[in-house]
Amino acid sequence: MNTLRLNIINLHAPYRVWQKSGKPEHYYFVSDSGVEFNIDFKLDYAFVPSGAFEFSITNERHGQSPLDMKLKQTIFAIIEEFFEQNNEVMLYVTATGDGKQAFRNRLFIRWFNTYEHRDLYYIQTAEGMMEGQMNFVAIISRLIVAVTEVTALSHLPSSSAWVRM
Repeated sequence: MNTLRLNIINLHAPYRVWQKSGKPEHYYFVSDSGVEFNIDFKLDYAFVPSGAFEFSITNERHGQSPLDMKLKQTIFAIIEEFFEQNNEVMLYVTATGDGKQAFRNRLFIRWFNTYEHRDLYYIQTAEGMMEGQMNFVAIISRLIVAVTEVTALSHLPSSSAWVRM
């Protein structure tokens, strides 16, 4: 995975995001309610045979986390930078340790559906039983501009053409 630029993330994120040494694919921030979050990425071949980066959101100390729009904005600043630096597929797999995965899935999908740049991404969700536990996954990819050469676009209207990956 290409490194995400913290300075760009922090231009758009209401919470300050940082990294800890030795954890290059982990991004941390603390909410107004004092909850520390860890956003991390790891390469995963379980859902996409060619590989995708699994994106996870972890409440580091399992503290109470009230609904917080700044949390959503910070997470989406990280997601945007991920796709700016990596033309990859992202997986969001909900954590299953406390039985709240259905809630987390609904919240993330609601956030995604109300995200101001939603039209730049493709998302497909799925759910299923794995090892006796219900799991939820969202597969997210960036819609890419199908513009590689100006001459190749002479037959298209002047607006950009979008292609789903």
